[in-house]
Amino acid sequence: MNVLLLIHIFTTIFMCGLCWFVQIVHYPLFKLVSPKDFPEYQKGNFVTGFVTVPIMTIELFSGLWILYSNYSSLFLANMILLVCIWGSTFLFQVPTHLALVNDPSEKLFNKLISTNWIRTLCWSARTLLLGYLLLNLYG
Repeated sequence: MNVLLLIHIFTTIFMCGLCWFVQIVHYPLFKLVSPKDFPEYQKGNFVTGFVTVPIMTIELFSGLWILYSNYSSLFLANMILLVCIWGSTFLFQVPTHLALVNDPSEKLFNKLISTNWIRTLCWSARTLLLGYLLLNLYG
């Protein structure tokens, strides 16, 4: 089995699981932190990037390499979903996290939760697509 494909699938499944945890557990808990304590709490959450950034980067570059070397329309659809994830991350999640340091408002909490559904659903769809691709290749 192609090691690069396994790495790509692992990173996608990892991020899918992490994103569901963040969506269902982590982000809703933000509302329980007092506005006075939230800026410090939010700054502490930036350490999450030490986990997510390397995994997302490996996922992106392994996917690009697979797409380049073994092009298929199914894998292209998979990568379009990954572009949506990266777009959502930099258009919505990162700016909202930064804004929450100065304004821990209900409006920003709700924006973070609602826009993160983009990533949650895209990673879920990618996981299903990669499972289907894996079954077609090796099943």
